[in-house]
Amino acid sequence: MSLPPVPLSFADALTTEAIRRIESDGPLEDQSVLRQLAHAPEPAPWPLVQRARLLAERLGLPGRLARARDLAPLVLLGVAALMVAAGLGLAGAVVDAQERRINVIASLAGLLGLHGLSLLAWLVALLVPGQGRGGALAGRLWLALTARTALGRGREGAALLQAGVQLLERARLLPWLLGLASHLLWAIGFGVAIAALLSALAFRRYTLGWETTLLDPAGFARAIDAMAWLPGLLGFPVPDATLIRAAGDPAAPPDAAGQAVLAWWLVGCVLVYGLVPRLLCALWCTALWQARRRRLQPDFTLPYYRQLQARLDALAPARVVDAELVAGHGAALPRRAHDAPGAPVLLAFELPPEQPWPPADLPHDVRAWACDGSAAARAAAVQQVAAWRPRRLVVACQATASPDRGTERLLRELLPLAASLHLWLVDADQADEAQRARWPRWLHDTGLDALVACHPRWQSALADLAPGAATPEAPR
Repeated sequence: MSLPPVPLSFADALTTEAIRRIESDGPLEDQSVLRQLAHAPEPAPWPLVQRARLLAERLGLPGRLARARDLAPLVLLGVAALMVAAGLGLAGAVVDAQERRINVIASLAGLLGLHGLSLLAWLVALLVPGQGRGGALAGRLWLALTARTALGRGREGAALLQAGVQLLERARLLPWLLGLASHLLWAIGFGVAIAALLSALAFRRYTLGWETTLLDPAGFARAIDAMAWLPGLLGFPVPDATLIRAAGDPAAPPDAAGQAVLAWWLVGCVLVYGLVPRLLCALWCTALWQARRRRLQPDFTLPYYRQLQARLDALAPARVVDAELVAGHGAALPRRAHDAPGAPVLLAFELPPEQPWPPADLPHDVRAWACDGSAAARAAAVQQVAAWRPRRLVVACQATASPDRGTERLLRELLPLAASLHLWLVDADQADEAQRARWPRWLHDTGLDALVACHPRWQSALADLAPGAATPEAPR
């Protein structure tokens, strides 16, 4: 089953996947829904999407989704309030209101330490396969709270949450969505911390310096000098060596100008190493979300969807199917593309679902494609073959099936796209004598035998025969 030409909306994709997960515990009653959709003119898989919509309305899933859309921003604001409180707490820990003294190194460690570790964990999770949910702790907290408050409990809420996570993981968007929420929350926290820090330093007098008991003072001085480089590029004051040494000497009298330089250096470091990286990562996540959001689609190749489509097809109104023999000599055959340079292609047409495809021992230089026989799938197959322009095209059909006008139409559409066209009868050894003779006779009656050779094995169909030199071969 091919994907829809127009991608599903996220709500339709989520609802369709949620119904699949709910039915993993047992099928839902859907006979009336299937009878209603059996007459639908839309090609597959749109009837499956419509079925999921109708069943979802019965289970109340649209209401849960609407509640989640409304509450998700509010939950994000609630978590942001916690980040604001944390930012104010960090700023308060930096500023000692009693002694009016700030240890700049300890302050930076408190403001940037957890941020740096969480950002590193998120980046590592992006690189390690299977760790897409790692990192982004704030984002995971937001997702868990949204699911608990909006989706509710029970199998429906769990199915919606699992379906959403599965779609995001399949599109490789889960770490980016969680990262976006986490980076925005951290950015809010840093914004509040910087505002509180500026307010305290603007309206109160503090003494900024650094001190240590166990560590090397020279290393501290070098760290301050190194961290001042990037903020200095953005215009923040850079403390010189004399000021750094004086700030590390508690006995030295504080200099007002030097204290201002250190204060702006502290604010610049929090801005450059805290707020700016989070904003840049948030923009990165947003760009990836916009680029990949169209991938949020169910996997319609799963057996679950194939079985549903088969049930729909069985309920569809009967159609008149051509007999084996049609008047084919009257229609002119299209000319082959003798200059087609592409690699050989093996195309399966209306093979049963249990048929392994592609063949296990197919050479690596042979391309394989499958078409289930629907109009959309035939159009996609013809379009793909036209893009490949193979020098040899082999169409695989079930030997026990009966050729009809759809098969003839496909072969006629494929003839001008390849240098040579061949027909492989799959499981020819399991067909009886009448079935084995049916396909060569049909090729003759339709006039296709002049350009299409019939083979019992794909190996002989891919053999290097001169185009047009082969004659139809009846399976033995």
